[in-house]
Amino acid sequence: MLLAFLTVPKRVHGDHKQGQAFSFKVNFKISMNSRHTFYLLSCVVSLCHYGITLIWPGKQLKSDSYKELAVSGHDLKLCESRRNVCVMDIMDCSFEPLKGKEMFLDTSCHYLVHERSFVCKWIYLDDAKIINSFIFSQTSAFSHCPSIFNPLADFNLIIKSKNIIDKKEMYSEVYAISIANITQAPRPTIMSVNATETSIIITWMTGQFHSSACQIFYKLSTSKFWTVVSVIPFEEKFPENLYTINGLQPFSQYDLTIACRGAYGLWSDWSAEYQAMTLESAPTAPPYVSYCVEPLDDNFDTQKLVLLWKSLERGVAQGVILGYEVTYTSTKRASLKRIINTTDLKAVLEIAVGNYNITVKAYNIAGHSPAQHVGISTGFYQRLPAVKGLWAIAEASSLRIRWEIEKTAMNVTEFAIEWFPFHDVASKQWKRLNGSFSTVLPGSIRPLKTYNISVYPLCDALCGPPASVQASLKHGTLLDIVQLKLVNVTKTSVTVKWVWQEKAPSTSTLQYRLALRGLHEIRSLVVFPHQWTHTFYRLQTNVKYSVYIYGETTFGNYSKTNIEFTTPFLENDGIIKAVVPIVFLIIGFGIFSILSRAIYKDSSSNIINPGHSFIGHWLLHSLHERDHIISVLKLEDFTLPNQVIEKSLIQIEYQMSDEEDFDEDKFLSKIYPPHDCPEENSVNVENSLTPHGLTEYVDLPLIPGHSEYVVNCPLLGSAS
Repeated sequence: MLLAFLTVPKRVHGDHKQGQAFSFKVNFKISMNSRHTFYLLSCVVSLCHYGITLIWPGKQLKSDSYKELAVSGHDLKLCESRRNVCVMDIMDCSFEPLKGKEMFLDTSCHYLVHERSFVCKWIYLDDAKIINSFIFSQTSAFSHCPSIFNPLADFNLIIKSKNIIDKKEMYSEVYAISIANITQAPRPTIMSVNATETSIIITWMTGQFHSSACQIFYKLSTSKFWTVVSVIPFEEKFPENLYTINGLQPFSQYDLTIACRGAYGLWSDWSAEYQAMTLESAPTAPPYVSYCVEPLDDNFDTQKLVLLWKSLERGVAQGVILGYEVTYTSTKRASLKRIINTTDLKAVLEIAVGNYNITVKAYNIAGHSPAQHVGISTGFYQRLPAVKGLWAIAEASSLRIRWEIEKTAMNVTEFAIEWFPFHDVASKQWKRLNGSFSTVLPGSIRPLKTYNISVYPLCDALCGPPASVQASLKHGTLLDIVQLKLVNVTKTSVTVKWVWQEKAPSTSTLQYRLALRGLHEIRSLVVFPHQWTHTFYRLQTNVKYSVYIYGETTFGNYSKTNIEFTTPFLENDGIIKAVVPIVFLIIGFGIFSILSRAIYKDSSSNIINPGHSFIGHWLLHSLHERDHIISVLKLEDFTLPNQVIEKSLIQIEYQMSDEEDFDEDKFLSKIYPPHDCPEENSVNVENSLTPHGLTEYVDLPLIPGHSEYVVNCPLLGSAS
């Protein structure tokens, strides 16, 4: 079997790169270099045991367990029959060694000076309830068993294990023990720790035991790796020792532990871990600032400037950040300088149009950070579009939020999330998120509180306006959909709109869906607060549809509102398209009829109007009456064939000689002599000669000879 004595402290910190390896001289029957070898052997034994169990399942080895036994000199008794043997129980004086030694593995022993205690540990390959005891022996007789544990003692050890059920006894092999080699220094005690910004001063004690060497292990509380420092205590400061650890980080928590050893023997156990905090230092870097500008009035004379910055990392802050100092100065009027102190990660300023220099500093109890300078021109600025579709749902004891962004020329690289309970802005919290559109708000969300949640998009030094929602742990987002209406219905599409209302819904709604249900189809989509209208296309003509909105919850869905409609067979524009050609056709036909009538009239015979001819006037004039008998035309005599009418055209033409000039008065006097016509008829004659009444060519019907038409033109002087 194996025998290994502890030669290192129980806890090994660090690795060979960070700490000094332990090297000691130890007598082993089969030596091990370190505790790592012990762990390795334990694993090998366990694997072998498991493999044998799988190969021979009918003959399984018993499970092993770690055993430990401590004894002091007062617990030992001298055997009368065997003076070279000291035992814990007189019944063990008649032991038979070398029996069952294969049951004991990885035995290690050490002697504690302050406790004056001898302690051994081993693995016993049996899960039965046993009683353990030690048997000490040497070649010469013991003079006094309680005093065998002295620095110069050398003896042999046998471990006895007795099964309390079947009374079966097992003995280990004989181990050679040297107290000088297994003596373990007492555990040191850390008395005090004093810190500066970059160092820790540690004081410890080892009691009455003088240590020849000590090792201090320290690490950041957030790290897994230890750093070792070897220390040689000063004899003049015994039993109190002091050491300063330099090169530490400001405002950082460190874990400390110490182990010591004497002039010989084993290292002590590690002291209890001690935590120490270095002091604060001024921040080493400025906060990174993003900004956006928004107009406050229609004339753009006043602008709202929003400044956002990220909290400093712990290594850069080097302390608790107490606040931020914001300074803005006009480039044209340096006297217009204003300083604002805030504990928030945001500042909102109202400024006039112009150019400004902005500086932001963080500060802690030790001082201010370097300044972050930002040059802003409010006359010409860019800003990112706000996020859309912001929604919050309850998840466990917190709120999960999600959103979407618009595709723009500038890529949004980061989001700043702000949330706080209503009427409690002092408890505002911030979170930065990169490369994701969903997150769970850290920290506990109080169930009965309503929170205001805002999300700012960020791209380098630019930010966009926030998108905000109200939410609670019970109801999620406090928004509800109402007033679903039809906006436009055509034979192939429908447009609906709705209104978002800020109120707590009846249950916690994960999301709302807008659905269209028709004769043979169902369509649906998720709607968010930035949407208030939607159009469904590719509908069927003259089919009944229904549009409804329902909410999704963890327990199922519920309907909010719905509306029904039927697509028309013809649309208004379709009717117009059908009627307009008909109207144009009717108008065209009317125009064609009028034009055809005019053309036909021009091409047909003229209707004779006697009142518009000289002959008609002459025949109808009263001067031509020769008697008092008036005859009239017989109409049947004028009923002639069309061929006769076409040939009955009378052409009146006045012939004048070449030498004779035309005299209108002479011409009239020849037709109507002044002595033949009364004066009162002169007007009629005059009117009959007007341009409107004269025609050069007159169409007259042909009067037959038997028409019995007689014209009597009485003389002016005759009696009536």
